[in-house]
Parts: sequence; structure tokens; C-alpha cells
Amino acid sequence: MLRPYSTGFLLACVTACGDPGPSRLQQREQAPVPEVAPPASSAPVGASGPAAQAEPAAPKTPPPPSERAEIHLSLKEGSTYRVTTIGNIRFGSLVQPTGFAREERLTLKDCDGESFTRVCTLEHRYVNFEAEPPNGKFLVNDEKAVDQLVTSHRLLATGERPGTTTVTGPKEQADSKAGQALVDANRFFCIRFPEEAIGVGAKWRSKCQMRSGGVVDTRDVLWELMKLERDPEMGLRAELTYVGQYTAPGAKTSVQGVVRGTLFFFVEAGEPHLLREEFTTATDTASKYVTHSTLAYQFVKLVPGPDGKEIAVRVDGKPLPEAPAMNAPTPEAASGATGQASGAKAEAGATTGDRKPGAKTGG
Repeated sequence: MLRPYSTGFLLACVTACGDPGPSRLQQREQAPVPEVAPPASSAPVGASGPAAQAEPAAPKTPPPPSERAEIHLSLKEGSTYRVTTIGNIRFGSLVQPTGFAREERLTLKDCDGESFTRVCTLEHRYVNFEAEPPNGKFLVNDEKAVDQLVTSHRLLATGERPGTTTVTGPKEQADSKAGQALVDANRFFCIRFPEEAIGVGAKWRSKCQMRSGGVVDTRDVLWELMKLERDPEMGLRAELTYVGQYTAPGAKTSVQGVVRGTLFFFVEAGEPHLLREEFTTATDTASKYVTHSTLAYQFVKLVPGPDGKEIAVRVDGKPLPEAPAMNAPTPEAASGATGQASGAKAEAGATTGDRKPGAKTGG
């Protein structure tokens, strides 16, 4: 159910989804789409400091060029996902983008089959949505049109949706135009894999529909496996990208554009970790103003905790890293603080101890 806008949920989502942190693959490849320039350095944050040199990051071993992997969803019976989305939309001529945060729940049941033939029923429901005022009110109204509906469809290990989507909930929403449009929507974010083992450079095409921007859009994209990388903690991980045409219904004519995305995937666990996406749209090719959207989807799993309450874990079942405290210093700042503290101690040892406890030192 939607709640009135408050900075708490939005800030929590920004912390959790805007800078997920736990994935070293993500830290190494921060660009959300292919056209965005990569970071100037692939070294770990704070690697220039003495502390970072003393504790180097775990080595990553790229697989042999000829290695092929079966990449598909594991679809474990009874899995419950919490998907948190952080988005920014710049409408037309507006300079300031509008931020929003969404929380969704996905559950898997009635599973059957193995490997690529695995299939489950996926159930989707909305949990929370907030957007920054004043322009966020349009996004809130779009969300309210379907926020009480529960949708479900069969989901294959390739990410494909065979058949249509079932829509249940309040009659007013279910029978509305927005509610009826959901029968065409893929509720697992249009993630798609081929039905065979693939290696780096493999490409495949998919056409899929999902709800974004208040409507059910169509994405006709070309996927590519960009990287396979082994990690001591996370096993084999994949980075996949897609780019293609974006089409959505408009008030008078269809809205056309381009969609791009990057998916970080735990291959051995068969689970999506992080999906970054952006699309740029215009009502016609001659339009001077376009709408530009960027989104980051963070996947975690909810499991029973020691006290019986649900707790969030990484999609591969491992604990989530603890979020840094508010206003906590960055690794670079921490390294600098360590250096200043060492210098202060040395200076204090060279004096007669005339400084009072807590007095500031010059720098």
C-alpha cells in the first residue's frame, strides 16, 4: 500500500539501492549503460592509502576465453524477493530530475522441472512507493492506479513468460485500463537468457513487455554477455547488457525511444543481483524535449530469521553487508584521518604535553 511521501523510505532506498556496495563486480563497473564512460581507475576505493595497500582486494580470475556457462534463473521453490528500485526522471524541459523509490515483492511457487526447463508461478505485489514533490505527484498517481493489484504468471528459467498474466484485486483497479494492461506484463523485469550454454560475446534478441513510467511498455532489445568473472566469495558472476527500441502508449501517439541496461548476475546461484537501466523517449522524432529516466533495481531475498521474523539476505543466501553509519567517513577520508591522527600523536610526543584533551591540532 502506498504511504504519504516521507524522506525516510526514499533515503533508505537510496542507501540500499543507489549504492549497493557489496558487489565488487559492481564497484569495478559502475557505469549503468554501455555509453557511460567507465571509472578512471579500476582500483578499489581508497587504494592509494597505506591501509588499503596493507589489505589488497581479493583477486579476480577471469575465466578462459573459451569458457561457456549455463546462465539461467534457479527458480527455487518458495523464494521471496524484495526488489527495491531507485529512479530519476527528467521530464521534457525541466532541469531538475524527480526522484522516486519503489518496493515490490516477488514470490515463487508451484515449481517444476530442472535447468532450462525449470518453471514456476511468479506472484507480484507492490509494497511501497514514494516520489519527490512537486513533480512526483504524477508518478504517485500512476502508481495508485494499480497499487492494490496482485499479478501472477508462469516464469521460465530463461526469464520468459509463457501465456498471459493474471490480475486480481479491487474491481475498480482490476477493471481499469491500467489494470487490464497488466495481462501483457512480464513481472520479472524482462530479464532474458538463451536456452544454451554461452560464452563472452554471445548475443541474443528478446521482445518483452513490462510496466514502467505508469504504462506497459515494449522492449525489443539485443542482449550480450560482456563478462564472466570468478570471485572467491561469490563464485562465477556475469555482466550482461542490452540495448534496443523502447515503445510505450501515449496520450495521442506512441512514445518512442531507446532503452539500455546492465545486469549483474550470480551464475552459480542462478540469481539476479543488480539491474541498472536507462531509457530516453520522445513523443515524436521532431520533439525538442525528451524524457530521460535512470533506474537501479536491487534484488535481495527474504528468509525466516532466528526469531521467526523475515530478514533480508543476499540473493545467494549470504548475509548482507552492514550499511555504513550516516555521515560515516569514506575510505579515502578514513585513510586521511588515520594519517592525521598519526601525525598528531607524533607531534604530541615531541611536545611537553601542554595540549588539553580534545584540543584541535593544526593541519
